[in-house]
Amino acid sequence: MEKNPVFKIFESFPRQGAGDDEHTEKAFSMIAEPLHGGGEILDVGCGKGVQTMALARLCPSCRIIATDIHQPYLDAVDEKIAAEGFSGRIKTVCASMDDLPFEEESFDIIWAEGCSSIIGIDNAVRYWKKLLKQGGYMMISDIFWFTKTPSDEAREFFAEFHPAMMIEDKGFEIVRNAGLELVGSFRLPSRVWEESFYGTLREKFGGLEEEYADDEGALMVIEGLKRQTKIFEKHSDEFGNTYLVMRKPL
Repeated sequence: MEKNPVFKIFESFPRQGAGDDEHTEKAFSMIAEPLHGGGEILDVGCGKGVQTMALARLCPSCRIIATDIHQPYLDAVDEKIAAEGFSGRIKTVCASMDDLPFEEESFDIIWAEGCSSIIGIDNAVRYWKKLLKQGGYMMISDIFWFTKTPSDEAREFFAEFHPAMMIEDKGFEIVRNAGLELVGSFRLPSRVWEESFYGTLREKFGGLEEEYADDEGALMVIEGLKRQTKIFEKHSDEFGNTYLVMRKPL
């Protein structure tokens, strides 16, 4: 997986997907029993750890394990841990999200912003549920269709680049079929996509194409991102990120 050009391309980005601290906090506020007395949080597919730092600030008594498959991202997280004084509270572990080195029922909260579809949302929810304590919470955010009748342009693009993308109701169904309670959900506003993701992409496309001029695989990724950005500009009401907060029964 380390050879995937996506990892290298996004090393220079502050975030590896859409989101911001405001909506991380909004999702965290849906947890009915905040872990004021301490607890264990697993941040899966943490990227460069923007949300990891937000979680550490939201729950000052919690301990967090942040995992990703790409070690350079974790190196960036380690730098943030030292800079923000979170040493001893946050630990990074290089591991694949579908093969995590933890015992079952180890965590009070499992957090996954924008990554569950990498292994399939259904697979992710069912696998990560095993790592969650009884009564614990899981939050996933990922890209969903907001309509059953998307434009041809958007439908054809995602059929090529993300064929497993589903409508929100299917995500809710996956949660319930996994035996979890859907506590709440909300959509990430399109302005946040623009501010945290697509705006950054536009600024970097020229430099990325120059940097990867001799890398056919990377250029294909960049071209796909350019197409996605244009589709977002025209059809942002048809798709986007939905945050789902769920709870494992006692």
